[in-house]
Amino acid sequence: MALQIVNLLLNDLNSIGINYCHWKSNEHLEAAVNGDTDLDILFDKNQKQRVIEILKRNKFHLFEAVWYRKYKGIADYIGFDKEVGKVVHVHTHFNLDIGEVGIKSYHLPWEDLILKNRIFDTHFNIYKSSANIEYLLLVVRTAFKHDVTDSKSNRSIAKHFNLEAGWLYDQIDLAKLKLLSSEVLGDEIPPLIEQIRLGGRHDEKLFISLKKLLKPYFARHRILSPQRVSYLKAVHFIKRVQIKLEKLFRFPVKFEKRSLPHQGVVLCLMGSDGAGKSTQTKEITKELSKKVNVLFMYMGSGDGAKSLQRQIIEYCIQLGSKLSAAKKSKNKASFEEAESVVKSDISSFSFPKQLILSIKAVSLALEKQNRLKRIDKERKRGGIVICDRYPQTSTLGYNDGPKLYANANSSNFILRSLAKYEFSCYQLAKQIYPDLVIKLIGSLEVLHSRRPEMSKEEINKKQNGIIDLQFEPPTEVTIIDIDKPVFEIKGIILDTISNKINKI
Repeated sequence: MALQIVNLLLNDLNSIGINYCHWKSNEHLEAAVNGDTDLDILFDKNQKQRVIEILKRNKFHLFEAVWYRKYKGIADYIGFDKEVGKVVHVHTHFNLDIGEVGIKSYHLPWEDLILKNRIFDTHFNIYKSSANIEYLLLVVRTAFKHDVTDSKSNRSIAKHFNLEAGWLYDQIDLAKLKLLSSEVLGDEIPPLIEQIRLGGRHDEKLFISLKKLLKPYFARHRILSPQRVSYLKAVHFIKRVQIKLEKLFRFPVKFEKRSLPHQGVVLCLMGSDGAGKSTQTKEITKELSKKVNVLFMYMGSGDGAKSLQRQIIEYCIQLGSKLSAAKKSKNKASFEEAESVVKSDISSFSFPKQLILSIKAVSLALEKQNRLKRIDKERKRGGIVICDRYPQTSTLGYNDGPKLYANANSSNFILRSLAKYEFSCYQLAKQIYPDLVIKLIGSLEVLHSRRPEMSKEEINKKQNGIIDLQFEPPTEVTIIDIDKPVFEIKGIILDTISNKINKI
């Protein structure tokens, strides 16, 4: 059964009479309509504007591919299925282009032929290419993908060919395949295609021979010069090396995917401890990152990722605390107690303790300021940003607000200056605001059952603080009941993002 968003799209395309078909990889068509792989759909370019209108009406959004994977006749439309919380990618083809792995250097002028011979799959409610045409396309595409310099890629290509060809073999009419090959490629190539078909599996020598014969035929359909192809191959190689090095040295791996052509969307999830915000931010980030550029940003002060400068400062504070505790054990207890209540009024502590806690709080504020700037940069380049919590200045002392508020008017110049600097860092959140805020709200009984180490009074205070938090327009606020299933909450969040993209 297809996803709801796919069913609605196909019903629309079929009822309006759009000339289209799912042109390749029909072997895993079931996975495609369920959002597990791309939907590779060829459309009649004369109906392009109508197709775009239908895609938009069905909440599919245009995302632009990274520059070295972008082609004029191919567009990426991505939708979010609310029912099960999945991302669906419609790889929209108005021109049929093929070429090397990751590079499309030739136009394949068979669009009319494919659309004319399409067949309707009643099970999946979709038009697809006929078996003979799909097999011929598979053979030609496989031949062009062969690379004498990359044996690993060739093995992957062979495996893919064997899988799809094996599924197609019983559906192919060999006589019709030979006739079709002669019509579109001339009389010299069909015998070789017949050998490939009769061989039953990928034969590298046959495909090398086929590629040599195909190149002269497709020379007049070249859309990228040999120099441009060589340049793009070098770019792809450098990107692969970069990713391997990032994995080797355990850096965050940067897979460049697709981004919105206009500004992106910043989503913030808020909730009391046990509300599931960390679970949902991880789920949403994981789902979106399959297809688009996503930045996850932890904006809290707990166990999430810490910046290098904050790690260094906290290490120094801990080291100083241990050295001090070695001399006076009672001081150790009092300092740890003070450190655990940075979120409350610290003005009652001694100056040394206030100074240490102020330095720690300023370090956290500086980290948040830098992350806000990074969020703004990602939004401007069209990415989607998912935030676990968000800085705010309306509620002081907790819910990710400033911690040094009690020292804003301190008689001590140092403590007062640190408090004012911390507040200025948080103020940036008013300029770099979230587009969407999702508040995960639940009953005290459910939240307490998830976090029994916290008192109900403490949970209630935190949740009421989150409920009372106000965000000025254009930030949109949505409240979701946490008693819903995880996948249902995920679907609602994705649908909220989709609605926001439509408004941008």
